[in-house]
Amino acid sequence: MIKWLQDTYNGLYKIVLEPYTPRRKMILMLVFALILGLIIGYGIDPVQYYDGDPRTLEQSWQDEWVRLLADRYALTGGINPEVNQEIVERLQAIDDPLGIVDRLLGSPGESANVGKLQALRPLAETAQPNAVQPPIKPSLLRNLLPWVLGPVIASVLVVVWSWAWNILIKNWLDPIFKRIRGERESAEVRQAREQRKRQAAAEANLKSDFAKTDLGPPLMQRMSTFQLGYGQYDDSFSIEDAQERFLGECGATIAETIGAGSPEKPTAIEVWLFDAADYVRTITKVFMSEYAYNDPALRAKLESKGDLILIKPGASTFLETGTLRLQARVVDLEYGSGATPPNSFFNKLTLELAAWRKSDSAPVMQTTSRLENYAPLPAMPAPAPPPIPAAAPPAFSPAPYQPAPAAPPSPAPPPPSTMPGVLPSAPPAAPARPAPSDDDPFGGTGDFTPIS
Repeated sequence: MIKWLQDTYNGLYKIVLEPYTPRRKMILMLVFALILGLIIGYGIDPVQYYDGDPRTLEQSWQDEWVRLLADRYALTGGINPEVNQEIVERLQAIDDPLGIVDRLLGSPGESANVGKLQALRPLAETAQPNAVQPPIKPSLLRNLLPWVLGPVIASVLVVVWSWAWNILIKNWLDPIFKRIRGERESAEVRQAREQRKRQAAAEANLKSDFAKTDLGPPLMQRMSTFQLGYGQYDDSFSIEDAQERFLGECGATIAETIGAGSPEKPTAIEVWLFDAADYVRTITKVFMSEYAYNDPALRAKLESKGDLILIKPGASTFLETGTLRLQARVVDLEYGSGATPPNSFFNKLTLELAAWRKSDSAPVMQTTSRLENYAPLPAMPAPAPPPIPAAAPPAFSPAPYQPAPAAPPSPAPPPPSTMPGVLPSAPPAAPARPAPSDDDPFGGTGDFTPIS
């Protein structure tokens, strides 16, 4: 259920209805205007009623109505049948004539009118069965309904009317309104419309017949055309199954431009595929002009977007996700000329985008530059590794091993002198140890003589 709701939201609302939905600011302004009108109509300048039905009068005025009829009956004496019938009809105009007469008879303030009211009571009994029904007294909920349901109903009606007008009605009425206003198409508009018709007919003839291939009829097959100077190029198409369930989206847009000035001159076109079953990533590949394809800097910049394909008529590539497969094929290509290097930007480009739903047995497609190669290439055996050449004999022979020459014997120390009167030489005396100082924490036991 949740998956169905997500597909419905992405396919129906995001693509079809959202472009025609009023903005939130407009809806909030409508609600504010409605509430302001209720405040003015109920509080500041309420409606003034007149010539209303007597049953809608406030109770004190209905009591006054009965008193006036009692005075009239007392003046006529009750001897005129026509007047009596008219008084009965007037008593039937209020909801409870007999109850009002009895209540007034029991009221201490009506002592002066007791006789008149008692005389009127038989006529009130006659009028009671046919008296009108009392009006419904408004409850708190009934008073709040205009303030609560009014803005909600108005907002829903505005949104639904906007959808109906822009999707169903406007396209039918625009030509009629133009004829009524006497508008005429300019030559430029008429020429552009005719050019679009010719282009649509030409694109229909260029579409591939996939029914004759292993791929079968596609779920979606559209032409994406770029023309230099005709606005920004950013096409997108939805992919749906036979039950019109949203499966994903695909499209083409400018990946890299070259040169300066307006309009932008695209040197690479990015083709992308989005799978509704995979919300993590979007698959992309890039068609590059000859100049961009041979430029190491541009190649390094665009390699992160996906495979790089040299663009030429008939070149095609496949983009695949877990459940979808998209073929992008170059149908028509025209390079632009100017101050930029040759074959560096596109003046006109037409891509054919066709999408299928993948099956478990579907073959893996490969990028190709041939128009007719829709089927996968046959598997080629892996080439045998070349034989490793035998190591060549060294060009020199190692010298025979010769032992290292023996080190010359060190000279023997001179013998002690044996001459009479000459003492043998003695080793030099060790240097005297300095006297301990007061700062010596070791008490003269440490040897702090620096080592030279």
